[in-house]
Amino acid sequence: MAKDYYQALGLSKEASTQDIKRAYRKLAKQYHPDVNKDKGADARFKEIQHAFDVLGDEEKRAQYDRYGADFERMGAGGGYEQQTDYEDLFRQFGGGRSRTQSQSFGFEDMFGSFFNQAPFEEEIDESLDVTVTLGRVSSGEKIAIRLPTGTVHMNLPKDLYDGKKMRLRGKSSQRNRQGVHGDVYVTIHLKDDEQFRRDGDDVISTVRVYPTTLVLGGDVLASTLDGKKIKLKVKPGTKPGARLRVPHRGLSNKEGHKGALLVQLEVKLPEMERSFYEEWEQRLSVKER
Repeated sequence: MAKDYYQALGLSKEASTQDIKRAYRKLAKQYHPDVNKDKGADARFKEIQHAFDVLGDEEKRAQYDRYGADFERMGAGGGYEQQTDYEDLFRQFGGGRSRTQSQSFGFEDMFGSFFNQAPFEEEIDESLDVTVTLGRVSSGEKIAIRLPTGTVHMNLPKDLYDGKKMRLRGKSSQRNRQGVHGDVYVTIHLKDDEQFRRDGDDVISTVRVYPTTLVLGGDVLASTLDGKKIKLKVKPGTKPGARLRVPHRGLSNKEGHKGALLVQLEVKLPEMERSFYEEWEQRLSVKER
């Protein structure tokens, strides 16, 4: 029996409850012995069911995430090993017959009930990936998401990170037997642009300053991801490419902590006549002799 239950369902540890149910439905239907006669299908089906027995239960999943598969041996007597009860499985998919009424059931019993009799288990949710540039994040503009049911304008959350999932209730093009639309799960992907680029949870913003500011010191204005401007001090003698760190002005991570804004200073040459730079070059050459 597989001990990596997430791998058994083809998921990562960040999978939502909905992701787990969706993956289980797909795999269980594919490998059910009444449908799949290939060698090893029965063992694979039991592996999938065992993984769902754990990950589909919030308490067991929490224990598994903490202790791994060994959590199953921490029950009473130290020898717990869960066995698949197909009667319980049948009831889980909506069937109500007792053992005295029916001693066995097959694919049609389980999945007929699962997909047709239980509206809340129907595959009516949809998923969508949306890419947003960091500049759009800082602008605070609503993003337009085009769905089969129409265009939705949505505000981006403040705790945004790459891979953040958002739920649009009732916006799916699929409906259950009662005519209720499912939800759309939108995964946000962040993309660098000319103004901002990512470095983990930190965000780098390049600001060009005159050489005199680097040599003599001064103030610079930098844009932040929340659409504001902040004034920063540049120390005399700062080298080109140096970064000024502003804590808690970067991107959030999954734990809710925010990275920093890193303001990178690059040289901006003043717009002067060519003769000015030629004279400057001559003076530097004389000084170096």
